[in-house]
Amino acid sequence: MIRYESTRARPVVSREEGAIVGKFDDFQFDIRTWSIYGYRLRSSSMFGRAGGIQADDLDQVGRDVVFITSETRVEWSGGSRNPEDGRAWASRYLGTKVISRDGTALGEIDDLVFCARTDTLVGLILSGERIVQLGRHVATGSAAVVIEDASFAVPLPAEEDIENPTRWWNNVRKVFSKKDKLAAEAQGEPTADGEAAPEAEPAPGAEE
Repeated sequence: MIRYESTRARPVVSREEGAIVGKFDDFQFDIRTWSIYGYRLRSSSMFGRAGGIQADDLDQVGRDVVFITSETRVEWSGGSRNPEDGRAWASRYLGTKVISRDGTALGEIDDLVFCARTDTLVGLILSGERIVQLGRHVATGSAAVVIEDASFAVPLPAEEDIENPTRWWNNVRKVFSKKDKLAAEAQGEPTADGEAAPEAEPAPGAEE
């Protein structure tokens, strides 16, 4: 799992040509299904022209660079980010207001978490160092995000774990699991094994 803000301006390298194509800039996703349509790049030239690739052409988001299949797959057509119905750009979704279903203000979006392997948005990081895993309890709209209950926003794991995306996301899931267990105990409900609450519902691609 990758934090969007940490990937911005990361060098983009084409595997086929072994060339530096530009820098990672943005991605567009469906606000209902959270699937990613494509990624936006910015060239390393003086004028920094913009272009885009389809989601399938993003090969890997590495620790230091982003790999794409081939530079021939980049469409240098200006990389327009005009609004489209049912879609949103990650960069422009930052700052979107977040509220609970009862109308309580929960802050705004500080960052987004996505899975490069499945090209899916999987979580939202809120102001106050909290994270919400996307699922049936979250409705992402163009103007606001509505969460079923404020308890679904849990504290972020330790900052030092972010250097290892897999370990960091596993720590995030542990926090969600702990929340579910405490909620079940508070309500006196039996858990899956009679002792511990079940893990939080995995987000798409959460096995990474």
